[in-house]
Amino acid sequence: MLFKKTIFWFIALAGLFGAFLLIEDRVGEHEQIAEANLKLLPFEIDDVAEFWIRTDKNGIRVRVTRNEEGWWLNQPLLARGDDEGIAKMLKNIVKSRKDAVLFNNPDSAKLVELGLAEPELEITFRTGNDVTTLQFGNKGPTLNVTYGKFKGEAAVYRIHSDVRREADASVYALRDKSTLAYDPLKLSRIEIARRTGDKVVIVHERGRWDMLQPEQVQADQASVLETLYAIKDTPVKAFIDEGPAELTRYGLEAPFVTVTVEEKGKKEAQVLRIGSRDRKRRGYFAKSNRAQNVILLEEKLVKNLLAGKDRWKDGG
Repeated sequence: MLFKKTIFWFIALAGLFGAFLLIEDRVGEHEQIAEANLKLLPFEIDDVAEFWIRTDKNGIRVRVTRNEEGWWLNQPLLARGDDEGIAKMLKNIVKSRKDAVLFNNPDSAKLVELGLAEPELEITFRTGNDVTTLQFGNKGPTLNVTYGKFKGEAAVYRIHSDVRREADASVYALRDKSTLAYDPLKLSRIEIARRTGDKVVIVHERGRWDMLQPEQVQADQASVLETLYAIKDTPVKAFIDEGPAELTRYGLEAPFVTVTVEEKGKKEAQVLRIGSRDRKRRGYFAKSNRAQNVILLEEKLVKNLLAGKDRWKDGG
């Protein structure tokens, strides 16, 4: 008898446990559905193959496409994109949530009131064969929300204003702003030559940095790497001229400073020529041998390059 009661309670408990798991699974499914319904966009970041931003005043401001090398701008110009910046932008938009459905089927007068009859800003995403356009209207009374809708759909949503700010990205924000692209730890040689004729040459071999000019001494590794990372990581301050007819006006025919870096395993050296100072914009015109355009560099970076030899000497 005791054995039969034990079997009974074992079966009863197993049944209760199974029912509990079933309820838990259903609750989990409902939570997943609810979470998915809160998402603003119906896709993930990795699904985005292309996106473009359009304004009511200027039409398509910028179009960006993903390829094997990363993100590239192809409108209004062909230029490498800022992979890190674009990834952050997409995360802040694609991962965002709907604040609330404000109107399910607003009339034309209400769309005018909300700024959505002729949206002043929209961003379009291409994912596979699908195209999704998010349109933005006016800001709400509290300014931390904006009104938005999907092109081709009636519903109007309240969307956090941060989403609109991310979608209103400029060409500069989405463009690659690196001055030179290299790995400082893999550099074999750096040369900094001034117009005055003096020159600093530092070589790197087996973890040791040595100065060859203007004198032969051991270089300070920390100072050299600090300079190399500054050149690599300081963003371009502005893009000045995409196709300069001549370089004299920028002081680049006879550069103020010329920086040449050689990377192990690379045949061609990278050369950065720095010309005249732009006093109004507080920067220096510059051009690399890898690009046609003239850029503007931060004054602080150029002043760093103008430091005397003691800046890079070991113990200097």
